Amino acid sequence: MRIIEIILLLIVTVFPIYISIKNYSLNKKSALVFIGIVFLIHLIFEGFRWQMIPSYLLILILTWCIFKEYSFFKGGLFRKIITGIGFAILIIFAWVLPYILPVFDLPTPSGKYKVGAQDVHLITDEEETITLEAGDKRELMVKVWYPAKINNEEKEVYLNDAERIGFSTKYGAPKGIFNYLDHVETNTFKKPDVAEGKFPVLIFSHGHQSNATGYYAILEDIVSHGYIVLNINHTYESVGSLFPDGEIKLYSKEFEKIQLDEKMSAMTWSATQELEKAKTNEEEYAAVKDLIRDYVAGDIGLRWSNDISMVIDALEKGDTFSFFATHINTSKIGVFGHSQGATAAGQGLLNDKRIKAGISIDGILWGAMIDTTLTKPFAILSADWDYNAYQPDLNKHIFRNGTANDFYQAKILNAGHSNFMDIPYKIRIPVINEAGSIKPEQASRISSKFVLQFFNKYLIGQNINLLKLEDEYAELELVQEN
Repeated sequence: MRIIEIILLLIVTVFPIYISIKNYSLNKKSALVFIGIVFLIHLIFEGFRWQMIPSYLLILILTWCIFKEYSFFKGGLFRKIITGIGFAILIIFAWVLPYILPVFDLPTPSGKYKVGAQDVHLITDEEETITLEAGDKRELMVKVWYPAKINNEEKEVYLNDAERIGFSTKYGAPKGIFNYLDHVETNTFKKPDVAEGKFPVLIFSHGHQSNATGYYAILEDIVSHGYIVLNINHTYESVGSLFPDGEIKLYSKEFEKIQLDEKMSAMTWSATQELEKAKTNEEEYAAVKDLIRDYVAGDIGLRWSNDISMVIDALEKGDTFSFFATHINTSKIGVFGHSQGATAAGQGLLNDKRIKAGISIDGILWGAMIDTTLTKPFAILSADWDYNAYQPDLNKHIFRNGTANDFYQAKILNAGHSNFMDIPYKIRIPVINEAGSIKPEQASRISSKFVLQFFNKYLIGQNINLLKLEDEYAELELVQEN
């Protein structure tokens, strides 16, 4: 919570009790001026936010009570009890709401470059398979993050309208619930010039039905170290895409119903039952191998990896991404993704020879990977899962064939699935945000450092011993398989 918020909350918590006990042994005018100044500073520097409504209500009541010299807790015992309960409820909400849904601070990028971004609209010749409308072509919004040369550009707001509306729709919340994010200051500038030099390219794929750009904490840091990151918004499968003409395409629940049909449900149920009976690794493999090959997440991974390849095609042509065409090195392309995006990253690494290395961030590599031996550098960065309690460790079966190149498995201790996203900064309720007990800033710091070190080694060619990261971060467990 921010200092001015805390001062405001202390005022509405302490003053009512003080004036009741001391019976107005304070200068009424000075008290009202002080409260008014603090409230005005809050509105100017932090803005009106719905989370602060209980505080605003208490400020209004407190101002009236001071002006009229009226005690909060006046009257008989019953009235005092009722007033006390009402006051306590307002105070609890006044403190809890801005804490659990805060105006948060993103980590400051640690690299030498400033960070810029532009949204690029990519229109392809591919048929759109999700809408099933004749003649509908696949269109993507790609957010390009890049090392920037700053003049007088403003910083961009945190998340666009489509992502805010899509996120609120996903959780059945009012559409304006995330308007307070206007007060979150990003470290990303709007459409500045690209910094001098040529930079390697990383393509990032988000999680299924998540905010495509809800990864500011790690992406800003990676870009500040001299990478261009193409953040693909997979249309109809993120929470929402905002197109240049203002059209918003939200997550397609209709397509989800088509994919998750009875056959898919039966396959999942059967595999789960067989897995519970398994006593050995071989029996586990027999139980899940068909599910890994044929589950719908594999189809999504193929579709998204095709998006990745289409973005690389556009990179090579140069027209769509012309503003940074002279600043990229297309011989140095890496790919990484989170959750479902990890499947896309792995599939892209298999299918596209132009991609040199890849990272899976807390995802399962559904589909063809189980029948493949990797020939390119690859890493798995995962949360601290209790595989017995939550889900089986499917990746150990997926990579049973081993690799023909360097392969790493890393785990951030006490991290949850969302610790690779910005969600733990936005929502401070563990049962909702799916974060672990690790501090969000530390999880972001370790994640971006691992991604940077990996691609510095395998794209740029720096002589780096990744295993030494364990010495730098006590929360990181890291092994090299090959």
